[in-house]
Amino acid sequence: MSSLYDLILQCNGELQTETVQVADAAHACRLGRQRYPHCIRGVVRRDAGRDGSAAEPSKRR
Repeated sequence: MSSLYDLILQCNGELQTETVQVADAAHACRLGRQRYPHCIRGVVRRDAGRDGSAAEPSKRR
């Protein structure tokens, strides 16, 4: 079963993310290096909430 991963990119001094659906983290890393060889900075797995929705970041105080 596929999972959602965010590719963390830094292109032209700006941080961006792109969500991909792949089998595992290794595949996400390979895909990121193929698509963005000079911009890829990291990969994180998206965690689904109980209702299946993606988790949202908490607000900073």
